[in-house]
Amino acid sequence: MLYFISDTHFKHENILRLNPLKRKKGFEFQIIENLKVQLKEGDTLYHLGDFAWSLDEELLDAWRSIPGKKVLVKGNHDNFFGDSDLFLYFDEVINFSTAVKVREKNVLLCHYPALDLRTFRFKELQRKVEKVFKESGSVLLLHGHVHWNPYCVFCGCHLKGIRCFNVNVEFNGNRAVSEEELPL
Repeated sequence: MLYFISDTHFKHENILRLNPLKRKKGFEFQIIENLKVQLKEGDTLYHLGDFAWSLDEELLDAWRSIPGKKVLVKGNHDNFFGDSDLFLYFDEVINFSTAVKVREKNVLLCHYPALDLRTFRFKELQRKVEKVFKESGSVLLLHGHVHWNPYCVFCGCHLKGIRCFNVNVEFNGNRAVSEEELPL
């Protein structure tokens, strides 16, 4: 079974202040516990970026206790770490995007949406998402990066003609989304 998650932001204390309606103290523990219940040996977890603010032994031990293969598709916060550090946590590290087959359909995995309506940062990467999506023949984009906000302004992928699903933990109860839950 394939699972998808993003924006765990482990060890990122400021995320509590930035999103107090969705992030409570101890959110990291809840995410880890949810993943340990969800995943089984033989499953693959695709983490679509912004894994952690800092890396340490406590996080490494907790993360390694989650069964299954773990693949990171890097987000903007993951670029703070070298790949050799990230390979302690992940079986595979992908720099920008990858397409996977789900129910015989191509699904593009990327940290970034094709259009972020909340910020003007990373516009060139959003254009790249749109281009790669079309070139890959994908029917759905799974992304993160866009956080829950009280203004209900999220991504604008639909304005680019791209169907998407945001797998940020803030939208999915601090858990991963299974391939069975995808709107294909």
